[in-house]
Parts: sequence; structure tokens; C-alpha cells
Amino acid sequence: MSSDLLVTFPEPLRRGRIVRRPNRFIVEVELDGDVHACHCPTTGRIGDFVLDGLECLLSDSNSTTRKTRFTVEAIGLGETDKEPTWFGINPNAANRYVEAALSAGALDSVLPVSEVRREAKLGSSRLDFLVNGDTYIEVKTPLQTIQLPMPSGIKKKKVTPFDSTDRMVRHVTELATSLADHERAVLFTCFLYD
Repeated sequence: MSSDLLVTFPEPLRRGRIVRRPNRFIVEVELDGDVHACHCPTTGRIGDFVLDGLECLLSDSNSTTRKTRFTVEAIGLGETDKEPTWFGINPNAANRYVEAALSAGALDSVLPVSEVRREAKLGSSRLDFLVNGDTYIEVKTPLQTIQLPMPSGIKKKKVTPFDSTDRMVRHVTELATSLADHERAVLFTCFLYD
């Protein structure tokens, strides 16, 4: 990947500490002494550990009409008094990063790119990208299992095994039957780790 490829946020991210996650859409975060209900862009499970007490990075929507001002972009895993290892939890951000990589030619050794279109319809699905008019790309950001070293002191929670094989097979089958003879599809796994 190109070393000069850099995707930035419109303004610096703010650092807070997670108080709790009351539901799949909200994470309560302490920021500058106040607790804010923040948007959680990942509605599923985030690893198999308790988020309470972990540091996080927030983007500010600067919107006066949005219910939640902040979005949790990343969560930090680290020992006390050490800089955490950050991992991103925003799948929409992953799409921005992949689009930037495609547009900058950073993936040309795998897929030379002349045109990138977002949100391309295929069959009854809408996929993340259509590249060069014949290659569909669906970006996935796996967060069920975080593949980073777990620092001591991170509390684990009991979780049921994750099994979405049937759903994935159904989606891949639909994808395969929707492709025309000259088209192809890529399932792009994007890990948002530091």
C-alpha cells in the first residue's frame, strides 16, 4: 500500500472513557467530566470483553439536529498508564478508507482501478463499490473477535458462539447468481487496527 496514503478526519478525534453500552446503538462516554450518549456505528458484538472503563476516540458531528453529537470511532486496549492499541469500530469509515485506497491506486497490484462507484446495485442487494464497471466489492469489518493481544485486567464476558454461516452462504449465493458472465466480486475484509 502507498506510504503517502493518509485518510484524515475533518477535525481531530476527541478522547473519552466508556462508561457503559446500554444498547447496541449507544455508548455512554465520559468526556471532559460530562457523560454523553454517543452513537455506536457497530450494532453487533465488539469482541468478547467488557467495554466499560476503556478509552475511546470520538468524532464530533457538529450537528444541532442529530440525537447524538459524537460517534465512537475507535476503542483502545492497553495497560494502565500506557498508550492503548486502538482498533476502529466504524464500518462506514472502513468504506472511506477502502475508497481512498482504490482511488489512490494503492491496490493496483491486485485490482488496477480506472473508475470507482459507491453503493452499486446487484440483484436485490446493494454492494459497497463497483470498480471499473465489472468488479463488485463488499467491505466487511469483523469485530466479533478482536485479533489483538489482550492486556491483563481486561474483563471478559460470556458470549454465545457467533455463527452466521447460513446467512453468509445465502448472501454469497445471491451474489454469485446475480453476476453476469464478465463480472466478478470481491469480499474485502478491512481490519481497523493500530
